[in-house]
Amino acid sequence: MLKFAATSIFFLVFGISMVPAEAGDFSNVHVGTATDYQAISATQLALKSTDSEKTTVAETLSKSRELSIQNAYNGVGNTELLVTKFWHKGGTSSLDSTWQHITVEVWKNDEYVKTCHAYSLDVEIGKGDNRRRVYQSTCD
Repeated sequence: MLKFAATSIFFLVFGISMVPAEAGDFSNVHVGTATDYQAISATQLALKSTDSEKTTVAETLSKSRELSIQNAYNGVGNTELLVTKFWHKGGTSSLDSTWQHITVEVWKNDEYVKTCHAYSLDVEIGKGDNRRRVYQSTCD
């Protein structure tokens, strides 16, 4: 489903210098629908939420609390992300109406796995030396 051809080579060669350092390996991140998609651009990775958090798409995906989002963002285990909607509010959970989020689909081995919301809200997890900040996420 989400395999790339020569079109992404141009982006990788010319677009990689514009991506923030925290972006990681974003070659497994796409934008669109399951039947009509393209590689995410450096401009799209840099899009900031318009709420008080001002979180970038790259930050929210690369530091997501949801491991499958992190894995897909970083190209681990043949997992890919499809961004279907950039920063917005709305949905069924209480977080959906309070915090801006990105809607993404997780795909593994070219098969749909689940839909997730990756929020601009960062939370602290862990204790002691393992304490870190991650971005809240929920998945269906």
